[in-house]
Amino acid sequence: MRIIIIITFIGIFGLFLIAQIPVAITSNEVDAAVTDAIAQVVNAAEEAGETKPQIDEDEATKTVQLAIEQLESEQKRRLKFLYAAYLVIWLAIMLYVLRLGRQQHNLELRLSQLEQTEPNSQEEAAE
Repeated sequence: MRIIIIITFIGIFGLFLIAQIPVAITSNEVDAAVTDAIAQVVNAAEEAGETKPQIDEDEATKTVQLAIEQLESEQKRRLKFLYAAYLVIWLAIMLYVLRLGRQQHNLELRLSQLEQTEPNSQEEAAE
């Protein structure tokens, strides 16, 4: 039982160390998002009858890229806390299960001791 619990814990811990959740956004996705956003702004201005706004696409792309980099770094930090929380929870569960196993073993030993002493006490009561 202990071996299974330890192997399970090591396996889950290994998954946390190995797993890489993709949090990166490619520059193609950024370019597509900026182009779509600019098109929406231009369409909204045309529908409202306003003049076409002047938007520097390169500046907008740089600004969006910087914002994405900041968000990605914050996301990676949050994921580290999430991994740590899962690790602590799994560790607590594994320790609890090991403790229950130890208590069950102690109870079984005590029961076997009582079963061994019971025939002796019945013989003494018969005399």
